[in-house]
Amino acid sequence: MGRSPEGVALPHWYGLHYPTIEDLEAYAWELGAKVVYGNGNISKGAYFPAFEDYGIPAVLVVPNHSSHLAQIWSLAHELGHLVLHMGYTSPWTRAKQETQAERWAACALIPEARIRKYENASLDAFIAALSAHFEDLPLHDCPQRKLAGKIARIRLKSVIQEVA
Repeated sequence: MGRSPEGVALPHWYGLHYPTIEDLEAYAWELGAKVVYGNGNISKGAYFPAFEDYGIPAVLVVPNHSSHLAQIWSLAHELGHLVLHMGYTSPWTRAKQETQAERWAACALIPEARIRKYENASLDAFIAALSAHFEDLPLHDCPQRKLAGKIARIRLKSVIQEVA
């Protein structure tokens, strides 16, 4: 098991296989965080850091009215914050931390081992992988396909940066 830049142990599946939502939930639990699925009033995920002095665990909020891919992306993104940022997000570092959490999540959802195995580092291959493993995406333009494209672009950018 590897470690994040902050020294947090990465889960056994990170970089090796496509995680299930249960894998993500179990990892949050291992880190001492609660996962809460929000009602229709919550449009996107949220991360609330832990307050250990008061015995309050970190909370990851995931919208429950969205598609399966959107839920798994939201949970992975908020886990990225938990792993990488373990505390208060200042307004001055927010954009950088959002980018870092997105990259962590994209790397979690499209594992490095699969990229090397199939040598398929392309936008279309990544979208197909997301469709095959998380949600059967329609061929036409829709919110789920746009999200898959966003995740694929973030992951492809990380592959290019790793090679450079």
